[in-house]
Amino acid sequence: MKHSSEFRPVLNSATLQNNKSMAAILSVNCQTILFGLCIGLLVYYVTRRLKYRLPPGPWCVPVIGNVQVYTSLDPYRKVFKMVDKYGPVISISFGPYNWIFLNTVDVVNEAFVQRQEDFAGRPQITSGLMFTDGGKDIALANYSPMWKVHRKIAVKALRHYLHGSLLEDMIQENMSKFMDKMVKETEPFTPKQYLSLIVFHQLYTICFGERRPADDPEVKDFLKTYEDFVVDCGAGFVEDILPFLAHVYQTAKFKHLVKGKEKLFSFISKKYEIHKESFNPSINRDFIDSLFIAKHEAERESKEDENLEEFDDVYLIQTLADIFFAGTDTTKTIMDWFVCFMSGHPQIQTRCHEEIDKIGSRQLTMKDRHKLVYLEACLYETMRLGTAAAVGVPHCTLSDSQVGGYDIPKGTVVLANFYALHRDPKYWKDAETFDPTRFLHEDGTLNAKPESYLPFSAGRRGCFGETIAKSELLLMCATLLQRLELRLPQGVEPDFESVPVSFGVEIPHSYKIVVRDRNT
Repeated sequence: MKHSSEFRPVLNSATLQNNKSMAAILSVNCQTILFGLCIGLLVYYVTRRLKYRLPPGPWCVPVIGNVQVYTSLDPYRKVFKMVDKYGPVISISFGPYNWIFLNTVDVVNEAFVQRQEDFAGRPQITSGLMFTDGGKDIALANYSPMWKVHRKIAVKALRHYLHGSLLEDMIQENMSKFMDKMVKETEPFTPKQYLSLIVFHQLYTICFGERRPADDPEVKDFLKTYEDFVVDCGAGFVEDILPFLAHVYQTAKFKHLVKGKEKLFSFISKKYEIHKESFNPSINRDFIDSLFIAKHEAERESKEDENLEEFDDVYLIQTLADIFFAGTDTTKTIMDWFVCFMSGHPQIQTRCHEEIDKIGSRQLTMKDRHKLVYLEACLYETMRLGTAAAVGVPHCTLSDSQVGGYDIPKGTVVLANFYALHRDPKYWKDAETFDPTRFLHEDGTLNAKPESYLPFSAGRRGCFGETIAKSELLLMCATLLQRLELRLPQGVEPDFESVPVSFGVEIPHSYKIVVRDRNT
C-alpha cells in the first residue's frame, strides 16, 4: 500500500504531462484547421472574382456579410439608397451568400423576361421544402417540366373559377356582413381588424365554397392557426442555414413550425377530400372544383404526359395553399393601404364615390370595370406606393447568366426590388405622393401598364394569381366605397408613414377611422 501511494503522484504527474501535450497538439490542430479554412475561403473569393465579373456592392467582412442590411426588416430601402453609387445591379452579402438586387425596370426585364429560363429557379431552403411537401407547390417550387404542368393546370382552374358570377356574388355577400358591423361602430376604430377578417373569409369561400358567419368558430380557429404559423415563419430557422439538422436534430422552433404546418394542411386536406367525394363535373362550386375540372381537361389533352401520371392530390392541395395563404397576406395589406389613402385623401375618395354613383345602387360586377377607371387608378397607385411585396419571391439562377453587363453565377439568389422600381425618379415624379392620375392617359382612359410598374412581377415566375387578384381587389374597393364613406376622426391629420413588419412587407402606421353608411 505504501508502495502504491508513493507511485500515484508519479503516475498523476506523467498523466498530467501527457494531457498538456495532447492539449497543445489539439490547439495546434485547431489553429491549423482555422487557418486552412480562412485560406480556403480567401482562395474561393479571389477565384470567384477572377472568374466572374460580379455586380458591385458595399464592402463587408467575408462570411459575416452586410449584417446591417440583411438583419433589417427593410433591406430593399437600404439597397435603393445605394443605386446612385453602385448602379441598378447590386450585390449584398447575406452571410456567406451573395444576393443580387435588381433595382430598375430595365434590368428586371432583362433577367426575368429576356433571360427568363436562366432566372426561373427558386432557392431551395429547408423550411420551404417542409412547407411545400418537397417542392410540390407553384410559388416556391423550382422550375421543371412538372412545375410547368402544375402551373398550366392552376391557371386553367382560375379561368374556370372566374367564369360566371361566383366571385362577384361571394364578394358582395361576404363584405356586406362585415360592413354591417363597421357601420355600428360608434367610436373611431382600427379598420385592419375588419379588413383581415373580410379577406380571410373571402379566400375561405373562394377555396372551399363555404359562406360562414362572421364569428364562425371553425374559421376563427383556422385563422388563429394561420396567424401563429406566419409569426413562426418570420422568426428564421437554423435548419435553413444547416439543412442536415432537420434530419439529425431539429430545433424546438422548427418542430413547432412543423406542427403548425401539419395542422393547417390537415384542415385543407379534409376539405379537399370532401370535395373529391362529392365532385360533379357539371357543377363548379369553388376553386377546388375548378382544379378538378382543369386537371381532367389536362389529362384529356395530354394522355401520354409522364408528369401528369405523377401529378397526385398533394400538388392540388399545395395549389390551394398557394392561393389561400399568399392571397390572404397580400390582399389584406393592399386593402389596408387603400383605406389609409382614401380616408386621408377625402377629395380623391369623393371622386371615386361620384364615379360609383353613376352606376347606381345595384351590385357591382366586373362588367362595370370600364366605368370605374378612376377607382382602378386609385387601386394601382395604392399597389405602387403601399408596399405589400417589396421584393416578391426570390429567384435563383439555373445556369451562369448575365444582367446589366455583370456575370451572375449559377445558384445565385436574385431579387427584384419593386420598392425601388415603384419609386424610380426617372419614371415617377414626386414618388412619395399619392396621385392616381399617374395611371390615366390625357384622354382619361386607364394606363394599366406604365413603365417601371410590376406589382405582380414579370416573366415565367410572375404571379399566377394576378388575374383573380386584380378582379377581387377592384370589386372589393368598389363595394366598400359604394356602401361607406371613410373618414379620419375630427382633428386627426393623415399619416402615411409605413411600418416594416416582415421581409418585404410594410403596413400603414397605426390609424383609426370613422365610417358613414351611404345607404342611409
